Amino acid sequence: MKHDFEERRQKRIANAENRASKNEAEAENLYNTAKKMADFIPMGQPILVGHHSEKGDRRYREKIHNTFGKSFEKRDKAKYYADKAESIENNNAIFSDDPEAISTLKLKLKSLQKAQEFMKSANKFIKHDDKEGFLKMPHATEALWAELTTPNFLGKTGFAAYSLSNNSANIRVIEKRIEQLKKQEANLPVDKTVNGIRIFENREANRLQLIFPGKPRPEIIKLLKAHGFRWSPSEGAWQRHISGNAVYWAEWIAGNMADSNN
Repeated sequence: MKHDFEERRQKRIANAENRASKNEAEAENLYNTAKKMADFIPMGQPILVGHHSEKGDRRYREKIHNTFGKSFEKRDKAKYYADKAESIENNNAIFSDDPEAISTLKLKLKSLQKAQEFMKSANKFIKHDDKEGFLKMPHATEALWAELTTPNFLGKTGFAAYSLSNNSANIRVIEKRIEQLKKQEANLPVDKTVNGIRIFENREANRLQLIFPGKPRPEIIKLLKAHGFRWSPSEGAWQRHISGNAVYWAEWIAGNMADSNN
């Protein structure tokens, strides 16, 4: 099963856009239906309380109200999926299933480390009122010196302590991710068959996959979903993101459900 990160990304975008279009069309149809239903009631016509038509009239108006409501719900869903498509398209996050993840993370780590050193050095120069030394640093400017030497509402100058601590925390997170991805690459991928069920660590897709010889019974499907596995038609497998926990539950399900492929 050949995978291409960008191809899968584009599929996610296309899927979200298709759902947005579908919900928008359904919203429009429901709105038009409700409007046509409402046109049968003369403008300003009140419910005739006590009249034999009262119950039917109330039910009909309630149906109109519900149809409009469903239309608005569909429109909200359309907006949700449109926003999702845009978010995926503009997302600059580094995903673990990106084949360039480690090299991209290393570049990001280097940038964060440089920023940390710059902030530390800048604060030292500001503490000693050494403008000349500050301006010799890469990316240092007169405008930045003026900004950093202007006391904030607490009377503090320079880069705030929280800026340094937050950046330091981000450095540790990136270092940990690089370490995890390197370990994952160094270890052989899980690929075993238990009770006829293949447990496959698909590194290219960053998914642990359970491949059954046939369709699992409804109760097994419920169990798979309860432990984070989702059916992928394109892969022909039940899968979730690779992790030690994912392997544990995959082996547990396969090991305890010898007849789950019936």
